Parts: sequence; structure tokens; C-alpha cells
Amino acid sequence: MTDLVILVGGKGKRLGKLTKKIPKPLIRINKKPFLDILLSKLISYEFNTIYLLCSYKKKSFFDKYHRTKLHKSRIICIDEGKPKGTGGALYKIRNKIKDNFFLINGDSFLDIDFDLISKISLKNAVGIIVTTNNKNYKNNNKMNNLEIDNRGFIEHSKNKTELMNGGIYFFKKKIFEYIFNKKTSLENDILDELIKKKKIKGIYSNNRFIDIGSIKNLNLLKKNPNFISQRAVFLDRDGVINKLNSDGYILDFNQFKILPGVGNAINFLNKNDYLVIVVTNQACVGKSIITEKKLHKIHEKMKKKIFENNRGLINDIYYSPYYKYSKNKKYRINSIDRKPNPGMLLKAIKKWNLRINDSFFIGDSISDYNAAKKIGLRFYYKDNGLFDKQIKKIVGK
Repeated sequence: MTDLVILVGGKGKRLGKLTKKIPKPLIRINKKPFLDILLSKLISYEFNTIYLLCSYKKKSFFDKYHRTKLHKSRIICIDEGKPKGTGGALYKIRNKIKDNFFLINGDSFLDIDFDLISKISLKNAVGIIVTTNNKNYKNNNKMNNLEIDNRGFIEHSKNKTELMNGGIYFFKKKIFEYIFNKKTSLENDILDELIKKKKIKGIYSNNRFIDIGSIKNLNLLKKNPNFISQRAVFLDRDGVINKLNSDGYILDFNQFKILPGVGNAINFLNKNDYLVIVVTNQACVGKSIITEKKLHKIHEKMKKKIFENNRGLINDIYYSPYYKYSKNKKYRINSIDRKPNPGMLLKAIKKWNLRINDSFFIGDSISDYNAAKKIGLRFYYKDNGLFDKQIKKIVGK
């Protein structure tokens, strides 16, 4: 995937006292910073680098995020310096961006497929704006009353419309030809002119949208934190994804036999808005039978084969390498990660901002069952039939 830039430098004046001590994107929703929740939705796209453009209370962002890694993406904070607005802020990254990139606001959420956006042709255009419905945002004054013409280009309407800027952009690097080291508004200055020149395309999404820039919307989200949470299906590996090895542990991908219906099941879950997360005990590492490096290679080949054969995407893999009699001290600890303990599940729930009530776990052992039971996660034993049939029956499709 390409790079992602998130604008987090605003003061959030409309929120009054709430942003005197804390920047708007770090306001907590159900005990988690809004930006953390936003990132949990974005990391599945595996951006190369996520840049945070910081200004107001920038130290808060640098202390928490700078030079960290989240899933497959590294996070870099950029000091905007003296506030230069949503346009001038971009000047700081003009030499860091090498190709097309995404830009989003750090105080709003629109549930849309970024892969879908990236596949839209940018011929004769500098970028794309994702638009959304303006029914509940009548006071929005940044790029309101928009239209999309029959060639897919954004237009300003002379009449009131229900189409507004959704705060998600996909730009060519060429956008930096219009960015200068001065205070400007991306929306009202730069994009406004590019729209008049027929250089900005648009797509419409009527999916879930929330902007926490007002007290009303912030309180609405606090009362309904599941509005932007996710759901997942947890899968044990051996005996669920692949056939158990009668000779013991799987030490090479040549021994890895994917069970019937697994690829189709994972593809089905992807299409029905479930994350797919593998949680597996792998004491063979602690027993020095296989290295973590070799285990990673097996997992990467597993993911690749399932995706190539069935377009099924495994979003994350957690494994527990611990064995209490290991010769290696770091694998000897009694880890909460090892099933029947729920550590791997809890880590995934936190990282991906999952709602437990809408998620479930499929395993083939009592340790799988007990791990799920300890945190109130719905559990099913893998049956002997085609896995996709079992999944469809559970999901009810």
C-alpha cells in the first residue's frame, strides 16, 4: 500500500474547554483516544508510512506515536511549526511523499474501502475527494453543496445539495505543485481552485460518517462507541485452517495442508465485514524444534496461498511460542498468551478495537474453548464438513 497522511494539528475551538488540555484527535471515546480508534480501522490497509501532521499540542502526538510501528505501518510525526492551516501543513512532507498518497482528517471517520479508492483512474485529475451526505451537517462550511458530473469530476453547485466533503482524499504527488509554505486552507483555497479547473474527481459514500468537531457529535459517539468499532472471527490454526500433522508439529510449509472450504470461508468473512485473526499455540518454538523466523515464513506462505487461491485475506496472526521447560529463558515464562489463557485474544481486541458481542472464535480443542469462555467470546468447535458451510451457517447468510 502507499502512504497515509493524517491532519491532527487543529485546535478544536468548537469543543471549547475540552481541547484546552488535550488535542481533539486524542479525546477519549470509551477510554481510548479517538485517533487510536481511527488507526485500528486503517492499519488493515498496511500503509507503508503513516504521517501525523502536528501543530497544536504536538508533544502529545510525538510522545505517543513518533517512530512507533502499528501492525505493518510505521508512524512518523511531522512538526508543522507555526500553524499553516490544512493546506500549508502539507508543505512539510513534500519531499517525503514519493507517489500517490491518501490524506484524511484526524477528527472524522468515514467507513469506506481505501483499496477501492486507489483503483480509480486519476487521468486528467490531481486527486479524488470522497463525498458523503450532508443531511446532519448543515453548518459545515468547508466544501459543502457539491456535485459529481457524468465524468466523475467534482463541481460546486449553485443550489443547495446534500453532498459534502467526507474528509478523505487520494492525491497524486502533483498536488504539491499547488502547496506553498504559507497559511492556506486545503479545502477553501487549494481544492476550491482545482475543482474549478476540473482537476478533482469525486466519489460518493453513504456509509457511516462521524465528525467529532462539535459537542453534539462528540457526545453522540461517546454514547455509541460501537459506531466505529469492528468485529472479527478468531481462528485456531492447526485443525481449523490446516490438517493436523500426524507426525507432530508442522516444520515446513510443504507439510501445511489447507482444509476444504477454508479459503472460501475467509473470503466470505472479508466480504461480510469481519476481520479474520488467527490465534495459535506454537510451543514448538519454545521447544527449539522450529525458529520464530521459520514460523513467520510458514504463516506468510499460508496467507499468500489463501489469498491467491480464494482472495481470502487473513488480517492478523498471533502465536504463543511458550513452553515452561524451554532451554531459552524468554520462552519459559508462564505467559498469559498461551491458550487456555486469553492473552492473544485480548491483544487483538485492543489493537483492532473489536466488539466482543459481535465476534466469535472457532477452534478444535478445549484450550480454545476455555480461552474464549474467559472473556465471554462466543465459541464454536470446527465441524467435519466444509468450513465455508459452517461459517455461513454461523453468520446466518
